[in-house]
Amino acid sequence: MLERYMPRTIVLSLVICSSLALSACKDDDAKPPQSEDAAALGAIISIEFPIKSARWDVFGTPEYSGGVPGPTDYITLMAELEPADNWFASLKEPTGTTAVVPEAARPWLTSSFRGLMEKSRNSNVDLSSHADCRKYATTVKKSGRPVQGFVCNDDGKLLMYLTLSSEN
Repeated sequence: MLERYMPRTIVLSLVICSSLALSACKDDDAKPPQSEDAAALGAIISIEFPIKSARWDVFGTPEYSGGVPGPTDYITLMAELEPADNWFASLKEPTGTTAVVPEAARPWLTSSFRGLMEKSRNSNVDLSSHADCRKYATTVKKSGRPVQGFVCNDDGKLLMYLTLSSEN
C-alpha cells in the first residue's frame, strides 16, 4: 500500500521544492524606477535644447510587476528636466488630444507635475487648456522614428511625456 502513495509524495515534494526555489529568486536585472543620467536620456531620444539636469523613466502599460509578463499596450517616456535656457517659450503649438496612461503619475515627479498626471491619467486630454503645456515631437535616436507627446512648464522645470510605442 505504501508503494502506491510513494510516487505522489515524491511529485508533491518536487512541486513544493520548485515553488520555494522560484519564490526565493529575485529579479537582479530590475532597473531602478528612474534615472538621473541626462546622457543616457539623450541616447534614447533627440533633445533639441540644452539641459542642466534630468530625471526620467521609460515604462510599459500595463506596468510589469513580476510574474509572467503580459502584452504591453504602451511604452512611455517621462522626464522632468531643468533646461539650460528658456527654450519652452519658443513652443507655440497646443498639445492637442493625447492619451495619458494610467501609470503617468510617477512617484518621483514633483508634486505639481504628479498632480497634473494624476488628474489626467487613463484618459485622452488636451492639456493646453489645463496647464502651461505644448505639443512636442522628436525622434528615437537608434531608429530615427518620430515620436510625439507634450512638454509642460512649471517654475523653470519641464515635464516631458512621450509615447514611444503603442499597440494602435
